[in-house]
Amino acid sequence: QVRWVETTRVHPDFNMLSYESGIVLMQLDIPLEYKAAVRPVCLSNSTQMLSSSYLCTVYGSGIIKENGSRARWLQQTWVPVLENEICERNYYFSHPGGITARMLSAGFVSVGGQDS
Repeated sequence: QVRWVETTRVHPDFNMLSYESGIVLMQLDIPLEYKAAVRPVCLSNSTQMLSSSYLCTVYGSGIIKENGSRARWLQQTWVPVLENEICERNYYFSHPGGITARMLSAGFVSVGGQDS
Protein backbone atom coordinates (compact mmCIF):
# COMPACT_ATOMS: atom_id res chain seq x y z
CA GLN A 1 0.00 0.00 0.00
CA VAL A 2 1.33 3.41 -0.93
CA ARG A 3 0.16 6.47 0.95
CA TRP A 4 1.28 10.09 0.97
CA VAL A 5 1.84 12.06 4.15
CA GLU A 6 -0.75 14.83 4.25
CA THR A 7 0.36 16.62 7.43
CA THR A 8 2.96 16.16 10.16
CA ARG A 9 3.12 17.29 13.76
CA VAL A 10 6.46 17.42 15.59
CA HIS A 11 6.39 16.74 19.34
CA PRO A 12 6.06 20.14 21.08
CA ASP A 13 9.01 19.36 23.40
CA PHE A 14 11.39 18.35 20.60
CA ASN A 15 14.91 19.60 21.34
CA MET A 16 17.16 19.83 18.27
CA LEU A 17 20.34 19.85 20.41
CA SER A 18 19.64 16.63 22.33
CA TYR A 19 17.01 15.06 20.00
CA GLU A 20 14.84 14.62 23.10
CA SER A 21 11.18 13.97 22.17
CA GLY A 22 12.27 13.29 18.59
CA ILE A 23 8.97 11.91 17.37
CA VAL A 24 6.59 13.02 14.63
CA LEU A 25 2.93 12.17 14.13
CA MET A 26 2.02 11.78 10.44
CA GLN A 27 -1.46 11.92 8.98
CA LEU A 28 -1.83 9.93 5.77
CA ASP A 29 -3.89 11.07 2.81
CA ILE A 30 -5.85 7.78 2.79
CA PRO A 31 -6.22 5.40 5.76
CA LEU A 32 -4.32 2.11 5.57
CA GLU A 33 -6.23 -1.09 5.01
CA TYR A 34 -5.38 -3.46 7.86
CA LYS A 35 -4.42 -6.93 6.67
CA ALA A 36 -2.11 -9.69 7.89
CA ALA A 37 1.02 -7.68 6.99
CA VAL A 38 -0.40 -4.23 7.85
CA ARG A 39 -1.26 -3.76 11.52
CA PRO A 40 -1.31 -0.81 13.90
CA VAL A 41 1.80 -0.13 15.97
CA CYS A 42 1.35 -1.36 19.53
CA LEU A 43 2.26 1.28 22.10
CA SER A 44 2.70 0.55 25.76
CA ASN A 45 0.61 2.50 28.24
CA SER A 46 2.96 1.47 31.04
CA THR A 47 5.31 3.84 32.83
CA GLN A 48 7.45 0.91 33.99
CA MET A 49 11.18 1.37 33.37
CA LEU A 50 12.66 -1.13 30.91
CA SER A 51 15.73 -2.97 32.14
CA SER A 52 18.93 -3.33 30.15
CA SER A 53 18.82 -6.03 27.43
CA TYR A 54 14.99 -6.00 27.32
CA LEU A 55 14.10 -6.60 23.67
CA CYS A 56 11.81 -4.00 22.14
CA THR A 57 10.50 -3.04 18.71
CA VAL A 58 11.44 0.29 17.14
CA TYR A 59 10.07 2.00 14.04
CA GLY A 60 11.52 4.80 11.98
CA SER A 61 12.54 6.15 8.63
CA GLY A 62 15.95 7.65 9.39
CA ILE A 63 19.42 6.77 8.19
CA ILE A 64 19.68 3.06 7.37
CA LYS A 65 23.30 2.70 6.19
CA GLU A 66 26.67 3.93 7.36
CA ASN A 67 26.99 6.03 4.20
CA GLY A 68 24.02 8.12 5.28
CA SER A 69 21.29 6.89 2.92
CA ARG A 70 17.79 7.37 4.35
CA ALA A 71 14.98 4.84 4.38
CA ARG A 72 12.37 5.29 1.70
CA TRP A 73 9.77 3.31 3.68
CA LEU A 74 8.96 2.98 7.37
CA GLN A 75 11.37 0.49 8.95
CA GLN A 76 10.92 -1.88 11.91
CA THR A 77 13.51 -3.80 13.90
CA TRP A 78 14.00 -5.43 17.30
CA VAL A 79 16.75 -4.13 19.56
CA PRO A 80 17.83 -4.56 23.20
CA VAL A 81 17.55 -1.64 25.62
CA LEU A 82 20.97 -0.20 26.55
CA GLU A 83 22.22 1.44 29.72
CA ASN A 84 22.49 5.20 29.14
CA GLU A 85 26.22 5.09 29.96
CA ILE A 86 26.82 2.59 27.14
CA CYS A 87 24.85 4.73 24.72
CA GLU A 88 26.72 7.89 25.75
CA ARG A 89 30.09 6.16 25.35
CA ASN A 90 29.27 4.70 21.90
CA TYR A 91 26.99 7.25 20.27
CA TYR A 92 26.94 10.55 22.09
CA PHE A 93 30.58 11.03 23.12
CA SER A 94 30.87 14.04 20.80
CA HIS A 95 27.21 15.13 20.84
CA PRO A 96 26.64 18.23 22.98
CA GLY A 97 23.10 17.28 23.99
CA GLY A 98 24.01 13.98 25.66
CA ILE A 99 21.49 11.41 26.86
CA THR A 100 18.67 12.92 28.89
CA ALA A 101 16.48 11.27 31.54
CA ARG A 102 13.53 11.19 29.08
CA MET A 103 15.44 9.16 26.47
CA LEU A 104 15.67 5.42 25.93
CA SER A 105 18.71 3.94 24.17
CA ALA A 106 18.52 0.67 22.28
CA GLY A 107 20.66 -1.22 19.80
CA PHE A 108 23.48 -3.68 19.14
CA VAL A 109 26.53 -1.62 20.03
CA SER A 110 29.19 -4.34 19.99
CA VAL A 111 28.41 -5.65 16.51
CA GLY A 112 27.00 -2.57 14.82
CA GLY A 113 23.76 -2.79 12.90
CA GLN A 114 20.34 -1.71 14.06
CA ASP A 115 19.88 0.90 16.74
CA SER A 116 17.53 3.62 17.83
